[in-house]
Amino acid sequence: MTTKPDVIMIEPGSDISPPAPKKPKPAWLALAKNPEEWKTVRYDDPRLDEFAAVVEKRYGLPPGLILAVKNAGERSNTWQESPKGAKGVMQFIDSTRKDYPHDPSNPFESIDAAGQYFRDLMKRYKGNVRAAITEYNGGRKQALAVMEGGDPTARETIEYLKRIKRYMMERQEGQSG
Repeated sequence: MTTKPDVIMIEPGSDISPPAPKKPKPAWLALAKNPEEWKTVRYDDPRLDEFAAVVEKRYGLPPGLILAVKNAGERSNTWQESPKGAKGVMQFIDSTRKDYPHDPSNPFESIDAAGQYFRDLMKRYKGNVRAAITEYNGGRKQALAVMEGGDPTARETIEYLKRIKRYMMERQEGQSG
């Protein structure tokens, strides 16, 4: 007696494709769960860059905006504080942090708060990225000058904008070449 192989009956119209492979967990997730490492992680760590892209998507921001502000504008680590009292990876001053509460020693909270702030700035300035970045660094008065067709007057903000523009151009060239 011969045995017949098992036959699997498939209903017409049923999906017989194999299950989708599991996506690997994002690299930033392991860092987010390890507060001890936050004390030493650099602002330009690729895991924070990856999280910045997640935040940009979450808040509908232009791709690369948070990344450029973090890596070219602020260039600050979690443990750093500016002479003006700005703290953390995204360098929030206390008055702004009141509107976007977060723990400055947590780089993920800091990046997310920056995403929320930029979402609001982009609405305020009708999508004008330069004005939004200007307020982030130099305040509303400087941003209003940009909206009126001018330039910020504060040297620090002028240099900040130049660094961000240069960073974004270099990234574009690197992606196209």
